Amino acid sequence: MNDARRAYFSWNPAGDSELSSLIVGDGHVGGKGRSLLFAMRALRDRGPEAVRISFPPSIFIGVEVFWDFLSSLKGFELRGMPFEAVQGLFLSRPLPKYVYKRLEAFLSDVNAPLVVRSSSLLEDSTERSFVGKYLTTFLTDGGSMTSRLWKLERAIKLVYASTFSQAAENYRSRHGLGDDAMGVVIMRMAGKWRGRYYYPTTAGVAYSRNYRRWSPRIKVEDGMVRLCFGLGTISTRRGYARTFSLTNPYLRPEGHDPFKIMRQAQERFQALDGMTKGIVTLDIKRMWRDLMRYHDDFGVLAQVYRPGSEGGYFDFLGSLLLDPPSPGTKPCFTFEDFPRRYRHFFERMKGLLSFLEEAMGMAAYVEFAYETEDDNLELLEARPLWENKPMGGKKIPDLSGKRVILKANRMVTDGFVEGCPCLVYVDYRSYAADKDYAGVVKALGELNKLLEGERYILVAPGRVGSSNPELGVPVQYHELTNCRCIVEVGLPKIGFMPELSYGTHFFADLEEENVLYMPVFEGEADNVFDQGWFEKAPHEATLHPTVRLYRGSFSVYMDGERNVGVVIDDLAG
Repeated sequence: MNDARRAYFSWNPAGDSELSSLIVGDGHVGGKGRSLLFAMRALRDRGPEAVRISFPPSIFIGVEVFWDFLSSLKGFELRGMPFEAVQGLFLSRPLPKYVYKRLEAFLSDVNAPLVVRSSSLLEDSTERSFVGKYLTTFLTDGGSMTSRLWKLERAIKLVYASTFSQAAENYRSRHGLGDDAMGVVIMRMAGKWRGRYYYPTTAGVAYSRNYRRWSPRIKVEDGMVRLCFGLGTISTRRGYARTFSLTNPYLRPEGHDPFKIMRQAQERFQALDGMTKGIVTLDIKRMWRDLMRYHDDFGVLAQVYRPGSEGGYFDFLGSLLLDPPSPGTKPCFTFEDFPRRYRHFFERMKGLLSFLEEAMGMAAYVEFAYETEDDNLELLEARPLWENKPMGGKKIPDLSGKRVILKANRMVTDGFVEGCPCLVYVDYRSYAADKDYAGVVKALGELNKLLEGERYILVAPGRVGSSNPELGVPVQYHELTNCRCIVEVGLPKIGFMPELSYGTHFFADLEEENVLYMPVFEGEADNVFDQGWFEKAPHEATLHPTVRLYRGSFSVYMDGERNVGVVIDDLAG
């Protein structure tokens, strides 16, 4: 362990008089809380002048408060209790009395929407990501102090209760982690009120290392950012967001064909609704006029796609006022002019990630919000990039005489799976025609159970785990636990396109479990999707005609340096 890494894990924010005033209670503040406080300290003490970063007003509730709260529940066996019962029990008990004064003082200073985030002890780890396993919740502003305090107290208790959710229990059990203890981070939500909606102009996640390169012109150490309009929740789910290399932001993973860009461009965003008091998903097609009123630089972020020969073309949004949309016209967030207009954003983000990587002694990950018109980059989370245990590469064998049924040439990392006995295929024609999305997901889940103890490769159209079933199968990782490799097949003419979703909760599960991933783009050079093999090879029926099971022997070889991945039918000549 290097000196910087050792210093990071041994650092205690309670020893810093300026930062300790932000902590409620004694003891550890959990992984998210401590790492954010570490970033505050490091940037305060020796951050480069060029890296201008702000932090939202925050307080950090230590895990001792969690233990004090649990002491009021002695006599209850929480493990094995239905989760709804755990939540009800937690909501029925008060927090320790000494907490209320600090919460009230914070609410007096911060009259804005809030984010209440988990920060458990086990999240302070470089081996397990814990993404999406515990609760994060949002609270709107307004109302009396009594009402706001009640809502905040309730949110804290629900975060505590999430320690005992089935997903969290299963995750810890699967990795032999035992019990956890919960801290809480409360921060002012990034963004502004724009009419009835509260959101930041842009937000996202960024990494000091880019392990999934889509071009030989990109290096691992260049880093990457996944950027979206509105709340960053879109960037952590399998909705579309814009992916940039920090040193070459003009290189798009999807290329420069307008039709393909449109297919992968963000068109929905999330915001806090002041009327419903909850997070809502909004569509640019319905709101672009209102958004132009609130964002003077909206043309930098969004364009309108117009169909035409040779892939169509993009036009400025204002043209919709003069030339009404025809079939196929679609406004969307392309961020086309963002790298030129906000070049300093990439320079600052690269500087921040390089500084944090040096300070922590390991690769860094951040969540952020960026107000373009104010040039305000706000840091919401800063942590070491957790380290999975890579299986290592293996030289791709001589393919002469081999039946290569799938081949990819981008976003490939090192890895291999040899002699896999099963391959599961979701037929794209049937999936698109039948639209029985729930039935397909159920069939995949049941097949995963049937194949318990056996490895398999999953081949499916578009984005596996998509939040929008028209873009890909909305199956979740817990329904694919025996899968060792996922191949997403891109078929742009019918709307199925893989996407580099590095930074999403789904992708984190794949990375952590060493599940290989590669995208194959049908019809593109150096890509292979052997439809003839999938149509003619013998296969077994499953619970759904769209899902096919092929048995035999299949091998996957992936070379991250050359950016080449192949799937081979070992038994075919």
